[in-house]
Amino acid sequence: AFGVIADIQYADAEDGYDFSGYRRRYYRQSFRLLQEAVEAWAAERPPLAFVLQLGDSIDGLNARRGEAEGALAQVLAALGRLQVPVHHTWGNHEFYNFSRAHLVRTGLNSRPEGATAGPVAGDCQAYHFSPAARFRIVVLDSYDLSILGREPDNPRYQESLQLLREKNPNDNLNSPAGLEEPQFVEFNGGFSQAQLDWFNEILKFCDENQEKVIVMGHLPIHPNASDRVCLAWNYEDALSVIHSHQSVICFLAGHLHDGGYCLDSHGVHHLTLEGIIETPPESNAFGTVYVYEDKMVLKGRGRIADRIMHF
Repeated sequence: AFGVIADIQYADAEDGYDFSGYRRRYYRQSFRLLQEAVEAWAAERPPLAFVLQLGDSIDGLNARRGEAEGALAQVLAALGRLQVPVHHTWGNHEFYNFSRAHLVRTGLNSRPEGATAGPVAGDCQAYHFSPAARFRIVVLDSYDLSILGREPDNPRYQESLQLLREKNPNDNLNSPAGLEEPQFVEFNGGFSQAQLDWFNEILKFCDENQEKVIVMGHLPIHPNASDRVCLAWNYEDALSVIHSHQSVICFLAGHLHDGGYCLDSHGVHHLTLEGIIETPPESNAFGTVYVYEDKMVLKGRGRIADRIMHF
């Protein structure tokens, strides 16, 4: 069994609203909901094996207020009360607060010691681990292609900016207005070819060894488990890698605070978790996943529904 949570986006600030101005964000309450999740997970018997934190652990507000380090320390301390590993994927709000070079030196770098990056190039934060026999988790870096978190003289930044400008002619690169492919906005990102090649090799190994694989990344990769704006830039490339193998049973994502779910044409479950940040204080949004030989059972709390996912 393992815990799942997404888009905590904690800030020590009064409630606010999203960019559209009508969706309430509970910045301060999000930390209390995280604490409730930690308490529930800590009480699980038998104990959980690990927790997956699907990105946007603290809100971009912290950067403007000079409180990024403190907010992150609070979130990591709360999660640190669990006696199990917590694996983090990085979202856009991590990059609003910290550079990629800085994130590597924080507790959000959850790559297990001794885990090799393999052929993933440069500073890509993708890795995999096997918590049980014939079962593997792959953590993808969905901002490997992005203009967030890197210096403008970085080649990956240049490549990402060129791609973004080709696809998005708007003055405001965060605006999807009029785009044929509305996912090409600054607050999203994508997967480099190096990362996709690495991912393909991992899944080849998993096929050969009859492993079952859960993949996690901040950005959803299936249009039926997301709105079109919140998808990874090159979501189709990631999907085609997954669909060329037998081993993947589920893709876990955050980013879309409403959540989403679909079972795709290849039998892969795409679960996008509801975000803590837009969850009212009297509710919650986290879950525990129990893995069996032939299915995963999600026990959701608050806004997250219970779900049985056969494979």
